[in-house]
Amino acid sequence: MDEDHFEQPGNLFRLVSQAQKQALFENTARSLSGVSQAVQQRHIAHCTKADPFYGAGVSRALAAING
Repeated sequence: MDEDHFEQPGNLFRLVSQAQKQALFENTARSLSGVSQAVQQRHIAHCTKADPFYGAGVSRALAAING
């Protein structure tokens, strides 16, 4: 059984434009703004496994929203 659940989303992330990535970061941050810090950190960790830039972008967008 294939246990790599992050390669495919990482590959897709790397295909989209910078503008699309920024929209993804911002939309994800807005969606996560009402959940616990633990859930936010878990999601960032999953994004980072797909692509480090993905995780960093979501983290920055959340920081901007959370203040």
